[in-house]
Amino acid sequence: MEFDVKKTVSYWLEGAEYDFGVADAMFQTGKYPYALFIGHLALEKLLKALVVKNTRSHAPITHSLPFLAEKTRLLITEPILIKLREFMEFHFEARYPRQEMIFYTKCTKDYTTEKLNEIKEVYKWLKEQL
Repeated sequence: MEFDVKKTVSYWLEGAEYDFGVADAMFQTGKYPYALFIGHLALEKLLKALVVKNTRSHAPITHSLPFLAEKTRLLITEPILIKLREFMEFHFEARYPRQEMIFYTKCTKDYTTEKLNEIKEVYKWLKEQL
């Protein structure tokens, strides 16, 4: 069976779009840590769509945004790469009990608003690259 690049890109993009909406819904209901976690997931899926589009092969099985960004073969600016590294906190710390409580405390409405806006900016730029 031949690898269908277009279908695979669509798969990742649809997942990213769905998760992007879920992140916003989590924010609206005050589930701030989960809003950031799902925001990270939306970026991850969008990066995987870009990897598939640009390499014409499957995206690696990873949650690392910086690693996926490298695999896209795009010229990504340093400020965006810095943000992708910062967003990694939203994936790992939200999953382990002790760090979870520290992370939950950090996720105030103001902090989450700021970080979700940053996620949205990066998401928008990445989507334009598709």
